[in-house]
Amino acid sequence: MNRTYAFVDESGNSNLDVSKGGSSRFFIVCSILVAEKDLDAAYAQAEAIRRGHFQTGEIKSSKLKAKDSDRRARILTELAELPFKLYFTVVDKSRIHKDGGLRIKTSFIKYVNGLLYERLFSAFPDLRMIVDEHGGQEFQESLRGYVVDRFVNDLFGDQDAFQTISSKDNVLVQVADFFAGSVAQIYEEKASEGAVLAYKKILRNLTLGMLEWPSKYQSLLPPPTNESGYADYQVHQEALRQADRFCERVGAHPDEDERLQLSILRFLRFQSEFVTKDYVLTTEIMGHLKDKGFGEVTGQRIRSSGVAKLRDSGVIISSAVKGYKIPQTRADINDFLERASGIVVPLLERVKKAREVYRLSSQGEYDIVTAANLTELAKLLAALEAFADN
Repeated sequence: MNRTYAFVDESGNSNLDVSKGGSSRFFIVCSILVAEKDLDAAYAQAEAIRRGHFQTGEIKSSKLKAKDSDRRARILTELAELPFKLYFTVVDKSRIHKDGGLRIKTSFIKYVNGLLYERLFSAFPDLRMIVDEHGGQEFQESLRGYVVDRFVNDLFGDQDAFQTISSKDNVLVQVADFFAGSVAQIYEEKASEGAVLAYKKILRNLTLGMLEWPSKYQSLLPPPTNESGYADYQVHQEALRQADRFCERVGAHPDEDERLQLSILRFLRFQSEFVTKDYVLTTEIMGHLKDKGFGEVTGQRIRSSGVAKLRDSGVIISSAVKGYKIPQTRADINDFLERASGIVVPLLERVKKAREVYRLSSQGEYDIVTAANLTELAKLLAALEAFADN
């Protein structure tokens, strides 16, 4: 029973003119991901929460205003007990060209939702997606054909892989609506600072990732005005840019190692920008990868096939005994450099001593470094010797 179910709903509208009254700046798509073995329990628990908080009505984010943050947090806390994970797409409409094809509502809905659908169908080989319906029956069929043709990897064209349904008929689609609306409260800056912290705390362990589009390369928050704060801001933004560039270079068809690297990087990026300033423990990354369908991934594989390869590709990842993170401050960079120095310099010193032993015992005839044709290592040792002489 490896099948995964995704229940999808949205917050926001498709109008690209965000200056108009009633037009949201952000369009947010939320997917509730449930393993087949947990499906009955998820339905039962969600239905109990619906009856408890909404009586005969739907679970709907729009029924709660910004001032109802305590009630929203209580409902989110109860929903967080359900056996599911979350994945979001967040679209900043203010950064989309208003004279392009996405100004047409049907094109916008297909393209923006497709960003999420493509990610999920590639991550979960046996996926069933249930989506809140849009427009009339003709558009439902058009959307379904669009998704099946582009994203469903099935030689026989699985007819059950994608379906639309009215939210009133599916309580887990309603749950997706509630989480989408709650994240919208954060992005639209409608929630108070205390409410934002409460919502993020609840979302932290539930959320597998957040795809922000267009790739922003800059924070939604303005840079600090003080000099030290701005220096840290630049460190964080450059690290985020490098992460986004790697994702774009890999593209839509990663190999197995690249899939692992993307999953690790997106998790670290999400944690860095949305959740925490702390290092992310290797065990947390293992849990995330397991949720993403990679099975039991060892710490060694995370280090060698994941983090090391990402760094080789120019991605900046700080590490400490506590774990990994996208660096947010100069202190994070210093942590990384101190750790690297603590490993590299003593190792070079040991090689240098071994080299001296064999050169001396062989009266200069056996140089272990040149004999092994390790020219780069020889350069490093020469530089180390030159530094010692100064």
